[in-house]
Amino acid sequence: MADKIQLNQRGLTLLEVMVAMMILGVSLLLLLNMGMVALNGNDWSNKTTVASQLMQQKLEEIRSTAKFSNGSDTAQGMTREWKVTSAGTNLQKLDITVKWMDINNRDMKNSLTTYVKADSV
Repeated sequence: MADKIQLNQRGLTLLEVMVAMMILGVSLLLLLNMGMVALNGNDWSNKTTVASQLMQQKLEEIRSTAKFSNGSDTAQGMTREWKVTSAGTNLQKLDITVKWMDINNRDMKNSLTTYVKADSV
């Protein structure tokens, strides 16, 4: 009776295993690439947000102190420069630029230009 029972056992061939491993390998490489793109995007977003905050901070400082002079400083690993030029009677043009290096060591910058009313003395 044991002779009459046939078990249909079929395993995976070497070719099927290799194809499955190749598909898995390509999928993991694509996921790794997506992770790197996400890290670069997060770094860019963080740095541009900090740069915008530094520009806004300097603008508010110049407005509140009425010290309309050129200058530069370094804050949070970024270089901030500002230039004030006269744009007419009681009007000053203010250019603020923040520069930094991104995660790939490329020079990046963000700038702001605005006009500020200067009270006459």
